[in-house]
Amino acid sequence: MRRYLTILFWLATCSQALAQETLRAAMYLSGASSEEEVPEAYVELVENSPRIRVNGKHLRPGLLSDYQIASLADYRALHGDVLSFEELALVDGFGAEAVDALRPFLSLESSRLPGNRDTVKVKALALLRGTLTTGLGTKGRVSGENWRAGGAWRSGGGSFYGEYTGRWGRVLVGDYNLRYGQGLACWTGFSMSSLSTVEAFVLKPSGITPAWSYTPADNRGAAYEYSSRHLRAAVFASLQGNFGAHADWFWRRGQVGGTVLVNTTGQASGAIIPGSDRVSVSLDGRYNVRGADLAWEAAYKQKSFAAKAAFRIPLGPFRVAVQGRGIPSKFSGKKYGEYGLAAGVAYKSQKWQTLAGKTGFGSSVPRYQASLTLDASLLPVPEVDPRRFQLRVYGTLLWQLHPAWALELRVTERYRNYEAPRTSLRTDLRLGIGPSWLSTFRAEAVHCLKIGLLGYWESGYKGEALAGYLRITGFSVPQWDDRIYCYERDAPGTFSVPAYYGEGAAFSLVGSWKHRFGRWVTLRLNARGAYMIRRDREPVPTLNLQLQAEL
Repeated sequence: MRRYLTILFWLATCSQALAQETLRAAMYLSGASSEEEVPEAYVELVENSPRIRVNGKHLRPGLLSDYQIASLADYRALHGDVLSFEELALVDGFGAEAVDALRPFLSLESSRLPGNRDTVKVKALALLRGTLTTGLGTKGRVSGENWRAGGAWRSGGGSFYGEYTGRWGRVLVGDYNLRYGQGLACWTGFSMSSLSTVEAFVLKPSGITPAWSYTPADNRGAAYEYSSRHLRAAVFASLQGNFGAHADWFWRRGQVGGTVLVNTTGQASGAIIPGSDRVSVSLDGRYNVRGADLAWEAAYKQKSFAAKAAFRIPLGPFRVAVQGRGIPSKFSGKKYGEYGLAAGVAYKSQKWQTLAGKTGFGSSVPRYQASLTLDASLLPVPEVDPRRFQLRVYGTLLWQLHPAWALELRVTERYRNYEAPRTSLRTDLRLGIGPSWLSTFRAEAVHCLKIGLLGYWESGYKGEALAGYLRITGFSVPQWDDRIYCYERDAPGTFSVPAYYGEGAAFSLVGSWKHRFGRWVTLRLNARGAYMIRRDREPVPTLNLQLQAEL
C-alpha cells in the first residue's frame, strides 16, 4: 500500500487537475442537477466539439441547438456580430445560464471589426491513454475552418468520422449520432430520463453530430445536411441498415420539423419487425416567446403512437414547467410502457453574491437557488403487471453563504408500489479560496433496504500549468439496493461514476501538467491514481496516464 500511496503523491507534484468546464457544459445540455446524472454521451459531445465561432460563417449543430443557430442568424442579420457574452445572453434561445455554461467553448472573434479578416486555422489533437484495467487507447482529431476529422481506438473497437461544411451544405462520413425532437423517434445514445431539474423537462436536440468515443456509435455511414436561414434538411444512411430524412423550418420564435426513418433489416430490440412496420414517422416543434418555451413531439412506429410535450415559463424569480408523455411498450420496444405527468418549479434569488477571486461575466451568482420537481408515472407491463406506479421527488437548495463558501442540499425520494422505496439525503459544502484553490466536503445517506452512508473530502489547486486534486472517501453501504453513485474526476475521454457498495475507504489523486513548446505545440500529461480498500476484499489499485498533444 505504501508503494501506491507514494505513486499518488508523486502525481500530485507533477499534474494539474482537469478543468470542470466540460462537465458544466454537459450538465447544462442534459439538464442534469448533479455530475452523477450526466449521460456520458453529452460529455463526449462537449469533448468532441471544436471551439465555436459565434460570428463564424458555418455554425454546426452540437453544443448549439438548431434553434439557437437559427435565432443567432436572425440576430446577426438585424444587429450585426455579437461582441460580448453579455450581448449573447440577450439573444433568444440563450440566456445567462447557457452562456455561462458554454462560455469556455465559444469565441466572439469577428471578421467585421476594423482591421480583422478571416484566417484559415488548422488545429490538431492527439491523445494516448493507458490504464491498469483497459490497456492502451488512442484518440486523434484535426480540424480547419470548414472541415474536421477524428478517430478513437481501443482493444475491442473504436469510432471514426470525417466532416466537411461548404456553401452547399455539410457532409459527414463515419460514426454519427442522431438527436431530433424530444427523443421519441430519433435519439441515438443514452438520454437522461431523470427530471431532477426544470431544465431537463425540455431536451436540447443536437441533430447530426459525429461520434468520438472508444465505442462505435449506433450509426456508421454517411449523412448530408443543407442549411439556409430558415430551412435545415438532412438525409442519412447507415451500414446497420437504417436510412431516413429530417427537415426543420425555423422562424424567429420557433421551429417545426419532421423525421422519417426506415429500418431495412427488420429488427429492433431483438424482435422481427413486419415489413409494414419498418417505417417510423415523427413531427416535433418548439415555440419560444419572452422566455416561455413549448416543446412537443408526436411519433408513429410499429403500429403504435407516442407523444411528449413540455411547457416552461418564467414567473418573476420563478420558473415553472410541466411535462406529459405517453409511450406504449410496443413503441419503445421495452417490456413496459410509460405514461407520465411531471411538474417542477425553480427559484433564483434577486440578490447576487460576487464569487471570491473572479471578475467579469459569470463572476457572481444568485445568493439562493432552489428547485422542486415531481414526476408521477405508470409503468405497466402488458398482461403481467398493468398497475405498476412510480413517483419521484427531487428537491435542491444552493445557498451561496459567502464569496468563498457555498452549501448545497439535495433530497430525493423514489416510491414504487412493486418494490421498496428509496430515499437519499445529500449535502455538499464547497470552499473556494481565490481563483485557484477549492475544497469540497460531501455527506450522503441512502435508505432502501438498509442505510448506506458515504462521505468525502476533496481539495485541490488549479493553475495555468500545474495543479492537483486529492480526495479521501469513506463508505458503508451494506446492501446493493442502497448503493451510492459518486462522480470521480478523470482525464478527458473518460467519464467515471462508480457505484459504491460494501464497507471501506478510497483515495484518489487526479491532475495534469501542461507545457507549451514553441508557438505551435502544447503537451499535457493527465494522470489519475486511486486505491480502494474494502472489507473482505483485495485492495484495488488504479493508475491512468494520458499524454495529449495539441497543435
